[in-house]
Amino acid sequence: MGILGAIVGGTIGLTLGGPLGMLLGGVIGSRLGESAGPPPHGPETWRDDRGATDAYTGTQQAQQAFAVALIALAARVAKADGVVTRDEVATLDRFLRDELGLGVEDRRVAARLFNQARDSRIPTSAFTDQLRRLYAPYPDRLRDLVTLLLRIAHADGRFDPREEALVRQIAAELGLTDADFAACLAAMGSAPPALAEAYALLGLEPDASIEQIKTAYKRLVREYHPDVIQNKGLPADFLEFAKQKLQRINEAYAEIRAARGF
Repeated sequence: MGILGAIVGGTIGLTLGGPLGMLLGGVIGSRLGESAGPPPHGPETWRDDRGATDAYTGTQQAQQAFAVALIALAARVAKADGVVTRDEVATLDRFLRDELGLGVEDRRVAARLFNQARDSRIPTSAFTDQLRRLYAPYPDRLRDLVTLLLRIAHADGRFDPREEALVRQIAAELGLTDADFAACLAAMGSAPPALAEAYALLGLEPDASIEQIKTAYKRLVREYHPDVIQNKGLPADFLEFAKQKLQRINEAYAEIRAARGF
């Protein structure tokens, strides 16, 4: 059982507050037969009076936020073209099963979260604001989230311009730059990266020095070590994604080394 199933099943406690915690609380409530869904806060009325978004307060809370936010924001991206189709829901389920290895119970929780987020009037900016505060010390996790959103949006073989615009908006709200977004795009591919993608993936410009290239590469290799990423807020459910990301980083470094001859 992954983190979503563990929270809803009561195996671990719910430590997440703010709008993401409210969303997850609605799922837990509906599971227990209580009133389903968060209150109908509109963009003009949303407030977080509990101070839950003020700072990163622990690994477990950050891991919960990452998992819930991915599903919630994926629902908003799917709705960007005005309607969420059965095919889009099925695509998300296949992605969670095949790409992340989530089990049946976690995917059931994800489906309920998806529906809650799709219909909730909590603005997307409330979710991204909470994430930005929680992950302020660990911006790589924010880039990982955007990469996963891009992969989910592309999973059905189509990428509606309205979906792309919303993912770009989410990235900007998370405090990511155009260069960060380019790195996210480069990270989502499966073929070996081209040279321009390789530089983007390492967060570098093509005129970066050899020392800068080596430094960036070493930092990213450390960042995506399994023990490190869990301590920095990535749930264990996403270790396969981290492994794939590290492979892309290694491919990018090899591409740059071949081009620069060092």
